[in-house]
Formats: sequence, structure tokens, C-alpha cells
Amino acid sequence: MNPVIILCKTLAIGGAEKQALTLAKLLSDKGEDVLLVNWCGNIIDPRNSKFINDNSIHYIGLQGNGISKFRKFLKIIENRRSAIILSYLTLANVISGLTKLFCRDIISIGGIRTEKLPFYKFLFEKLAHNYLNNATVFNNYSAKDKFERRGFKSGKIFVIHNATRVYKEGEKEDRGKDKIIISVSRFVKPKDFTTALYSIKEVIEAGRGENLRYYIVGYGPLEDYIRSLIVFLDLEKHVEILIKPENIPEILHHSDIYLSTSLFEGLSNSIMEAMSAGLPVIGTDVGDNRYLIEDGYNGFIVPCMDVQVITDRILYLLNNEEIRKEYGTNSREKIEKEFSETELMKHYYELFTRLGVYKKEIV
Repeated sequence: MNPVIILCKTLAIGGAEKQALTLAKLLSDKGEDVLLVNWCGNIIDPRNSKFINDNSIHYIGLQGNGISKFRKFLKIIENRRSAIILSYLTLANVISGLTKLFCRDIISIGGIRTEKLPFYKFLFEKLAHNYLNNATVFNNYSAKDKFERRGFKSGKIFVIHNATRVYKEGEKEDRGKDKIIISVSRFVKPKDFTTALYSIKEVIEAGRGENLRYYIVGYGPLEDYIRSLIVFLDLEKHVEILIKPENIPEILHHSDIYLSTSLFEGLSNSIMEAMSAGLPVIGTDVGDNRYLIEDGYNGFIVPCMDVQVITDRILYLLNNEEIRKEYGTNSREKIEKEFSETELMKHYYELFTRLGVYKKEIV
């Protein structure tokens, strides 16, 4: 197959960056010629750097101003004739598209991860998709449908859902009557931790607070606000904030319920990881959450900002252990069947075949 270049704006911690790293590793493991390029070469999280080194991924971090970096990127392309460029997020998508003006034989594939973009970013994305790039991969149908309605050429759009690693199933720690609810995300307004904390408060006032813990895992600009709200609601004995822990899969594995109160999503990596860990999920009716959460099968879909409904669903799962375990098992099986790394590779090779750069039969 043609050489593959995966272009990211940065390699900080984030969903797009994680999927880019995952794809780089999987393609490399298949024996493909893969190069990972970080446009802002000085912005890389140590954990991502370790992942690159541990998996022997070929990597270049660009340095200098925008013009010098673009020249360096063109030189990279010249040394990899007929390359496939897979880009992630607006800046990388535009750069990938502009590269085609200088190197006509490349295949450039943009990547859009959200339906919420500032107007100027939307315009850049539309220009890159309609006139420069060969295709754009969306990771969720919600964004794909919205962008098509706003003028994106439909024939160049492909939806490939995120993938997550399916971790080995193990015995959960016996914590007696203790129950752990967990949320993992950046501490930003769209994640709506206000609703989450008021719901936890209602659960406690309903008599389920004695053995209940709520872990908020992540980082972000609203950390101080979240801490102050915890104090205001008198939840210090029940809520713990964990900042950038390195053992998130282990923490998820020993939890009981995953809670997502987001006001909008694309396809949530955090929900997928919780499902992979065998957790039932309570999530808001946004983005592609309905592709992940089947109401009454592996969790519940709830309205945004509806404290009462969220409280009722939490109480239901806390009070019904067998159903909680059944939903958790269903979550894990759904990930294995529909959102595994194997499925991700299958869909990317199908895309490469559609674009004429891969001819082997997909097994």
C-alpha cells in the first residue's frame, strides 16, 4: 500500500490525538509504512511520547514558524511519493489539503471529530473538504448529517467510529456495599458537571449516600469551579477529583456505573473505554451516544440537564445489582463486536480501497 502520513496539530492529551496514535500503531503493526507528524512539535504529552517510543512508531515533530514547517512538510511528502495523508482537526485538515496544490499525486483524507465548530473553523473545513481533500472521515453520524445539511459534499464523507482497546476481563475488587460512580472528561462547560453533581446530591438525599463514591477524572479550566460546587453541595465525603491519573482503565474496572452528562459529543472515547471495562452507562442524548448506549440494554439515555431523570436511573442501577452487572456485560460485548480496533482497521482499509490505494481483499 502507499506510504501513510498521519498529521496532527499537537500530541497533547485528547480524543483525536489518541485515535491518531492508535491508528498509527495499528497500521504499523500491519507492516504499513507509517509516519506520524506533529505540526506543533513542542506540544506532546509525555504519555504520548512514551506510547510512540514503546511501539516504535516513526515520528517527526516540526519546529519553526508556519512557513518553515510547511516547507519541511512538503519535503517529507516529496520523500514519500503517492502518500496517503490522514489528518486530524481543522489546522491539520487545511494543511493536508493545501499540500495537494504542490503534490498532486497524494491522497489527502481529513478528519472531523465534532459537530460543534466556531464559524471560521467550519468555513475552513468546508473549503478543505469540498475543494482540496479527497475525503473526510467523521467519527460520528450526528456531525456528518449536520455538515451535509450545511453544504459539505456528501460523496466525499465517510463515517468511521472510534475504536477502543478491549481490556482483559478480570475479577472486580470486593468492596462490600461500597459503590463507585465515575465520569472521565476534561473539566469544561459542555461536560456539565453541574448537573452531574446535583444528581449525585439527589441520590445521597434519597438514602444511597452511606457507601457511595463519585470519581471525577480528568483536568481542565473548570477544576476550581467543580471543587467549589462540591463544597457548596456538601459532597466532600462522597466526591473525589482525580487529576490525570495514569491508571484510568484500572479505575474504571473497579467502578460500578459510568455517568456522562455532556451537552454535546461526537463519539465519546470515554464512554467507549467505560464500556470496554464492563460498566453500564448513563449518558445524555447527544451526538452518537445512541450508537453506544442502547436504552435498557447496556445503560440509559437521558435528557440533558435533567437531574431528576438522571437521579432515577442512577438509583435504579444502584438498587438492582443483577441488572447492573448484566448491563455491564452487554457494554463490553458491544465494544468487542462493533467498536474494536479490528473493526477500525477493517473500515480504514475499505476506505483506502474506495480511494484506489489498496487492492487486497479485507479479511
